[in-house]
This record gives sequence, C-alpha cells and structure tokens, in this order.
Amino acid sequence: MRIILVLAGILACGCLLSNAQELPIHEKFSTVQVIVQTDDGAFGSGSGFFIRQDLIATNIHVVAGIHRKAVSCRAKLINQPKDYTITGVVASDPEHDLIILKVDGQNPNVLQLSDSDNVALDDEVTAIGTHGNETSAIVKGTINRITPNLFRVKAALPKGFSGAPVLNNDGDVIGICVTGGDNERYGYVVPSNYLNALLKDIPLQVQSLENWRKQPSIRAYGIVIQADEHRRFGEYEDAIKSYDSAIFLLPDFAVAYSKRASAKINLKDYKGVIKDYDTAILLGESDVGIYINRSVAKRTLGNYIGALKDCETAIQLDPENIEAYLNRGDTHAKLRNYEIAIQDYNTAINLNPDGVLHALLYLKLADAKSKFGQKKSAVENYNKVIELQPNNASILTVAYLNRGITRLNLEEFESAIKDLDEVIRIKPNNDFLRTAYINRAEAKSKSNDNLGSIKDYSDAIRLFPPNTDATADIYSKRAAVKVALSDNIGAIEDCNTAIQIAPDLSETYKIRGDAKYNLHRYKEAIEDYNTAIYLQPDFVAAYYKRGKARIEIDNVLAAKVDFRTALKFAKGEDTQYLQDEYDKTVRLLN
Repeated sequence: MRIILVLAGILACGCLLSNAQELPIHEKFSTVQVIVQTDDGAFGSGSGFFIRQDLIATNIHVVAGIHRKAVSCRAKLINQPKDYTITGVVASDPEHDLIILKVDGQNPNVLQLSDSDNVALDDEVTAIGTHGNETSAIVKGTINRITPNLFRVKAALPKGFSGAPVLNNDGDVIGICVTGGDNERYGYVVPSNYLNALLKDIPLQVQSLENWRKQPSIRAYGIVIQADEHRRFGEYEDAIKSYDSAIFLLPDFAVAYSKRASAKINLKDYKGVIKDYDTAILLGESDVGIYINRSVAKRTLGNYIGALKDCETAIQLDPENIEAYLNRGDTHAKLRNYEIAIQDYNTAINLNPDGVLHALLYLKLADAKSKFGQKKSAVENYNKVIELQPNNASILTVAYLNRGITRLNLEEFESAIKDLDEVIRIKPNNDFLRTAYINRAEAKSKSNDNLGSIKDYSDAIRLFPPNTDATADIYSKRAAVKVALSDNIGAIEDCNTAIQIAPDLSETYKIRGDAKYNLHRYKEAIEDYNTAIYLQPDFVAAYYKRGKARIEIDNVLAAKVDFRTALKFAKGEDTQYLQDEYDKTVRLLN
C-alpha cells in the first residue's frame, strides 16, 4: 500500500467568511464537527459531512487516535444542537486519508458527490468546515493545481478543516479537505472520486473503531499524529523516533518520510533531510514545500546545482510561490550571481508577500545589490526594511548593520556611525555586536575620531574568543589607529599580540614596521616590511614604506627598486599617488 498524502491535523489559519446563513439548507446542516476524546481528557477535532443519512465522511487522521490511546468519537452537527454517536467504520482508504463512519441516527441533509474528473483549473470552490467550534466557517478559493491524488486550492484552510467538504458552484462535493499548505495561501483536497470508489463496495458488517485502529496502516497514522505533537513543541528527537516507528509499521508511508525530514531540518541533519525527501518523492509526494526544503538542505551542503534544480521544480509546480523565488535567489547569491538573485528577490516582492517575509525579501534584495555594487540602491532597500518595522529583531538588526556597512563603503561616515549606534543599542548576539563595533571603529577612524575608534576596537576584542585569527586582525586594526595617534609603542604591543596569535597576517608586520619607522628604528622596520612582502608578494604599501626606510639608511639604489616595484603592482588611484611620490623622492635624492 502506498501512502502518498501530506497529512496534518493542524491546518494553516486563514481569513474566514462566516456566511452560513447564505447556504442552501442541505449544505448548511450537513457538515459536522468530529470530536475525538481519550479517557484522560485529551481531545481533538476536525470536520466531516453526511454523504448518506447515516454515513459521515472525514479524514483518517482525524479519528486515528490521540497519543496512541483509546478514544471515543462523536459528531456534532454544526449550526444545530444535535449530536451523533459514531458506532463504527464502514470503509477506509489509508492511501488517500479517507474514512466513512456509521452514526447512530439519521440526517436528511446529505451532500451529493460530484465527478472530480470534471474539475478544471481556476474553478471556484467553497470549503465548509468548523473552525474549532460548533458553528460553520466558509472559505472560498480556486483550484490552482491538479494531480491524480490531490487538488490544491488557492485559499487558506483554517485549523479544524480536515475532513471538510469542498463544493463546486452547484453545491456538489468535488473533494475533501486534507491539509493546509506549507504557507497560509494554499490548502490540499482529496478528489471526491476516491470517496465515490469507497461507496461502491460498502460491506454489510460495520467494523468497530477499536478493531479498525489495530490495523498497521491506521496505527501508523496515530503514531504520526503523536510525532506531529512532539515536533510542534520542539521535541525533534522524540518526533523522529515516532516517525521511525510509523515507517517501521508502514515502510512506504510517504507522509512519515516527509515529516521526518522536516524534523531533521531543525536538528541540522541535512543529509538525512535530503534522503527522506528523496524517498517521499519516490513514493509519490509532489508538494512544492518538499522541493523548497530540499533545496535549502542541498544549498547548505554546498550542492548549489541541485538546489537550483529543486527551486526550478518548485516554480514549475507553483509559479506564484514566494519561497521558491526566495530560495533560488539565495542560491544564486551563494554563487555570486547577484544580478540573477536580484531578479528573483524582485519577483518574490512583486507577488505581494506580507509580514516578516516582506521585510526579509527587501533585506535580501539590499544585500545582493550591495555586493553587486549598487550601493545607493541597496541603501534605499535597507530603508524599506526599517520602514516596515518587521516583528523580528534579527531582520531589523541586520538591516541597520548592513546599511551602516554600505554607508561606510560609500564614505558616508556620519550616517554609518548612526546606523551602527542603533545596532549596538539593540544589543544583539555577539556576532552582530562585534561586527558593529569593528565597522563603527573604522568609520570613526576615517572621521578622525581615533580615540573613539580605539575604544570600539577594544570592545570588539572583548567580544571575540581569544587566540583566533579574527582577534588577531582586530589587534592589528587597533594598532594602525594607534600609529595614527603616534602611540607607536602601543601599536607595537598590539602587533606583537596579533603575531603571537596569527603569525601569517602580512598587514600586521607592515603596521609594526610603520610604528618602528616612526621611532627611527629603520632596520627593524625593514625586517617587518620584508616579512610582509614575503607573506604578500604584491603588497604595494610594504614596498613603498620599505623604500622610504632604505633611504633613511642610505640604501638609495634598493629604495628606487622598491618604489618601481610598488608602481608595478599599484592599481587605480594608488598608481598616480605613487608615481608622484616616486618622482618627488628621486628629485630630492638627485
């Protein structure tokens, strides 16, 4: 038996139109709330509907069990004070998550099943269910994807709609709600012809719920429901153990593989994520969310080509899926294809996302533009993120931080400092905080606030773990500012510390050489410049400063060679500056 449906007891919440009074009477009083309760008081509920006067259709996962305990079931007619005791199971289809239940009374308001083969894209449909209470809720939408096993409805199905009927404009059932989508814009519907097939061969004997739940496939459903509860409360390892048990009972349970993959994402087991999604797809799963999540796992593991292929598949399945464009943009950004990433982020923004996703997309767009060299446009996009004031401290923090860094690159030092002030005021985690201190220190240094710069570098050093290359780099940067303040002894001390931690940073030797040059320790300075050039053979500034130090010890010929070498490696604006300095030095020497 192949289980190929996405199964969930809790559905994504959406906007409801409570228009029960506008429905025909048979539709108005045919939907029920199916209530499941254990002896210890735990309960759950879903929806269902009368397909004959004594038969109710719903989803298996609604009545499979709670925490694998014995349960009792009853049906409450919505909009009416009428209860029905469920006496047994008439028929079930685990492959499509469908069950027909026998009740102890009768209801004359029966819904007619339509031929679901006649459903077409863009057909208008109406789902009638219960939103966690005893009154009806109505959601209207359109069919926007059709597969042999599922219809996808462009509408948010609220919690409690599992098992609810989905009607065409004639009021006939074309499908049964089974789950909400991976976001709040879609729901999934089992075609009504699978229910028609169950009705064709109804047995004379009604099976008790207790005996029905003992079947391995049904026990697997109950275990998956328990696993979903673990996952909902962040108990991912327990969730995976439960999904393992369900798969042991039913090795081709595609839903269990898909859900286990989702739990593994939270544990960063990306190889396991990919393996489980591969199996779910092989068993017939085709939900867009699977391809999006698998693309994230592949990108995290550095398989960018595979990630792009999954994003392409997701977009083919749903050309309006915001997350698919977002993830494809992220993958292109990893590949430094920033121009393409910008296009994907813009496409996603034009699909009108809301909430935090809207701000996140503008942040991604700004980051890609900044790296692509469109820094002024990037600042405008960072402005938009901050204007949206997302209910997410990390997004807001990164917006201020990256806008500050971009403004620093644009030499807008005062504005950069204000942005970085805001990051430090927010007091994010240490990664963000030390990045803010480092960049604010640079902005202050370039604004001639060297004392403020040294203080910020000192704060950054306290936030870094000791004895790392990053810590050594900050000591080196602080030393450069100390040189500018003529604190050459302090600069040498910082460089010594940096070299002890990371002895292969060429910039550190150059800065220490500058401090020694200022102290007229020219031979020692030349030794440091030698080391800097050894570590970085095209180090223009080191050649130039070594040349100046050699002049001080009357090694003029070697000095001229250093100046010419510096000119050879110089690029851009440095070339003219060095040429002028070289010409001036030669004139003085002559």
